[in-house]
Amino acid sequence: MTCYKLVTAEFKWFGLQSKVENVIQKSERRLFTIFHRQVFCSMDDWYGMTMADIRAIEDRTKEELERLRREGEVRGMRAENE
Repeated sequence: MTCYKLVTAEFKWFGLQSKVENVIQKSERRLFTIFHRQVFCSMDDWYGMTMADIRAIEDRTKEELERLRREGEVRGMRAENE
């Protein structure tokens, strides 16, 4: 499988443009790298499942995300951690 992702970042402000765009690109690259690593590592968990099994997992995940949005603490990632 081949997947292409086009991400554009525009920040037009003299003196800050290149720095802000670099931070955005670095964050984007880190986000996709982490996501693809998690997907690849979880392949053994979902290989061989039926569509009904996958839909059940999607429903549980949706419920969990809704619960976390309502009750959970704010979490995120920061580009300067690298």
